Amino acid sequence: MWGACPGGHHQGMDFTKNETAAPTDTVPPAKRLRRTRDGKMIAGVCSGTGDYLGVDPNVLRLGLGLFTLLGGAGVALYAIAWVLIPEEGAATSIGEDLLRKAGESPQIQDLIQKTKDGMNKHVTR
Repeated sequence: MWGACPGGHHQGMDFTKNETAAPTDTVPPAKRLRRTRDGKMIAGVCSGTGDYLGVDPNVLRLGLGLFTLLGGAGVALYAIAWVLIPEEGAATSIGEDLLRKAGESPQIQDLIQKTKDGMNKHVTR
């Protein structure tokens, strides 16, 4: 059924075990998106994103510049990324810190409760 191929190779799969293969039980650490300090020009958004994606940060900078010239979206994208992406060495982003602080504020909690109460009044009518 399995005939020999030219060159002495067999058709089909090779079921021989590779004894020199590295163990597969070691998992590399997860890659995390961070704003970097090395190579940053403003806040490290492009350099960190470039490191994460394996792309030259200058390509990302050119893209953001193009978006900025074609309507201003580049500035908005950069600002959002600045707030949402944590800095290298930080556990949380600026946005996470602001949300946590706002959640601890009695004025914010009171505003949220009043909003919920107002929504419930409109729903029950």
